[in-house]
Amino acid sequence: MKKFKLTIILVSIFISLESRSQTDWSTVDFSKEYKVDTKIQGAVAKSLKSNPTFINDYTIVQASLMKGASRAGTLQKQGVGSVFAEAALAGVSPDALQALISELYQGFVNELNSAGLSVTDGESLLQTKYVVGKKKDKKAIIGKTDGTYIYDKSGPMGGSIKEQYLFRPKNVNVFTKPGVMGANFYQNLASKEAVNLISIEYTIMFANFEGSKSGLSKNSLSTSAGLVIMPKIKLINPKGSFSWIVFEKNIDGNNDWSKGLIEKGSNDGSAFGLSSNADYAIEADQVKYIAELKSIILNLQKGIAKEIQATF
Repeated sequence: MKKFKLTIILVSIFISLESRSQTDWSTVDFSKEYKVDTKIQGAVAKSLKSNPTFINDYTIVQASLMKGASRAGTLQKQGVGSVFAEAALAGVSPDALQALISELYQGFVNELNSAGLSVTDGESLLQTKYVVGKKKDKKAIIGKTDGTYIYDKSGPMGGSIKEQYLFRPKNVNVFTKPGVMGANFYQNLASKEAVNLISIEYTIMFANFEGSKSGLSKNSLSTSAGLVIMPKIKLINPKGSFSWIVFEKNIDGNNDWSKGLIEKGSNDGSAFGLSSNADYAIEADQVKYIAELKSIILNLQKGIAKEIQATF
């Protein structure tokens, strides 16, 4: 009986410690914790305060299929091969993320306005001669969004992401050309219309792959939940000057949303994005997953707005 009670006490202590280990994102100083390097020139800062600001693109890139590897070492025995693993994200629907991004976008607009910027919806900008002419460019994304998310498994994604979804908020104006960093595409709009441009992108990964080597004869690879958010913020002022807000560390989220690794059928539809190439998926509690993303990003955007405001 005493042993049974001791077991309960130990389990309770473990649960309590685990609960306390969860990050309260409202208390995080993102600038210090994630070593933010704000590269906003004086001229850009002055322009942000005196000219209207257009969020020309706001995107969430959610990985839906990830791949990890434990590669054979140079000192291992001949014939020892590398080990690979793939995992999809199960239990999270694209519709849930599409609903979330609209709330996150409005939160960002509110934070920028509170920081002293005058955010425009870009409606008049998209009617200008320059923008109308650019609508002929098939690679450009220009106009009001319809809330349709994009499934992408083509092109170089790099790292461990093999397939992904792209989300933009519904009914907002966008002016972007994927793959183009600057050139005249953005600079001409900023200069012709005396407007600041801000684009923001969050790349979200969900899995962690950890490889290990057992001496000279064996490689192994473990797969677990690993929520990571990588923000990218770019600014352009009417003179064509570029600035960035750079996070030197990725944001590692809490992983209590994970129900663990599951084996799935090739076409059972349980994996987010129907990533049928993966035999395994990390199953998520959708409510907890969405709540964690929401808490991180809303509080992160408070930090981004403060970084901008601090340059005035």
